[in-house]
Amino acid sequence: MQLDYFFNFSGRIFPDYSVNSFDTMIVTDGYVLRTGFNMPIPAGNVTKHDLGGAIVMPPFVDSHTHFLQTGIVLSGLQLNKARSLNDIFDSILLESKKNKIIIGWNLDIQSLKEKRFPTQAELDKVSSNNFIWLVSTDLHMAVANSEALKWAMQKYPKLEHIKGLVSGSSYNAISYKINGLLTDNYKFKCLQKAEEICIKKGVGTVHALEGTENDFSETLLVDRFFENSNIEGIIYNQSSIPDLPLKKEWKQMGGCILVDGSLSSHTAALSENYNDLKTSGNLFLNSDKIMEITRTAYTNKLQLALHAIGDMACEIVSASYSWAYDNFGEPTLGNRIEHFMMPNNRAIRNARKSQTIIGIQPAYDYFWGGKNGMFSERLGIKRAMACNPFKTLSDSGISLIGGSDSPVTPIDPILGIHSIVNHKNPDEQLSLNQAFNIFINEPHRTVGNFEKRGHLKTGKRADFICLDTDPFAIAKQRIKDIKVISMYLSGKKVNEA
Repeated sequence: MQLDYFFNFSGRIFPDYSVNSFDTMIVTDGYVLRTGFNMPIPAGNVTKHDLGGAIVMPPFVDSHTHFLQTGIVLSGLQLNKARSLNDIFDSILLESKKNKIIIGWNLDIQSLKEKRFPTQAELDKVSSNNFIWLVSTDLHMAVANSEALKWAMQKYPKLEHIKGLVSGSSYNAISYKINGLLTDNYKFKCLQKAEEICIKKGVGTVHALEGTENDFSETLLVDRFFENSNIEGIIYNQSSIPDLPLKKEWKQMGGCILVDGSLSSHTAALSENYNDLKTSGNLFLNSDKIMEITRTAYTNKLQLALHAIGDMACEIVSASYSWAYDNFGEPTLGNRIEHFMMPNNRAIRNARKSQTIIGIQPAYDYFWGGKNGMFSERLGIKRAMACNPFKTLSDSGISLIGGSDSPVTPIDPILGIHSIVNHKNPDEQLSLNQAFNIFINEPHRTVGNFEKRGHLKTGKRADFICLDTDPFAIAKQRIKDIKVISMYLSGKKVNEA
């Protein structure tokens, strides 16, 4: 047999999150042939790699990315460093000298001195000739000048806005049409940028949530990209129509099909009003529609994923999954609820009963959780501290898989792991072993891909990452500072920091 690679770690490896499992590995045809301690180098044409004491483990999975949108955001005007409205206006003015169309991303009003969005009139004052469309960090709101609003109303005559601020159903209707202003060549370069981030952060697999209800062009573009990508893409077409997944022989459908919105935009559906505004949010889909989509998924043996954040949305979706479980039995692959940030006890019971998988985004808690975070501003401290109940869900026997919701938060599993073990509510913290499992093993298992990936064992793909620090040997508060040195896929290095 022709052997390809011989790896000596000279350090520690965590194929099952146990220390010192082995320190050498032989790879052939991209798969692990043998592992052990201090094995001799085999005879023949073998390439030896000494990884110099690196900490080695399987690559991470980001189980919730808007992959193309991540690249688009990274390629556009960045507003995340703005600390005042004048900073935003200066950035727009500079960009207007280079581009007629200005699309800005990562506008976080919590970071602005004024704590508000710019108005249509203010943007017109900066430039009335340019197309200006500025998107909030959570991708659930945008503010536009008159030129952009004129275009948006042509695309969606029912568009509603308040002084240029577009949110709720109007934002949902127009947001992806913005991408229609971009060429496929530009989008392909955006996909390359997203791939570069994944490789840098040690992500070997992404669950890519792409497309819209009736437009699959971006989904197909992403699919073509992954055919030649270094990383693996599991695609969820964001539509209730099963035709494309069935044609492509994918196992899943849906993704971030919105049942409700977000907390920052006051559009997550709550059972009680927000703390800072007299509204209880928005339900974009009612129970009948959710049950119809769930029935479609079961009928076609497809795993379904739906977005639900507020307690009202979490309860409705979990109840629909429970109804489907009672009527159709155990699903081929457990259905998913994305976010599930504010589940009540009924929602948790229904999720456990129906073997629902919860896609969590731990960095939400890192950026916006705690007593002084945005969640507390929106919900009050009591409700905010109950958000993202990782330990409660895990202790209930519910499967958790980790993601970023990029570009809402960055593709960075190490930050996600840090956020799990350092949850702002100590009662909801999980162990480091559990956190690694959420970002490595479980995502593969929940898409039926566990036979090939997620472990470094004989017969598994020789995919692994090298870390600069042993995460089990440092204080948990320092986990976020760990760096990925390099990543190997099928035994071949794809990056080096």
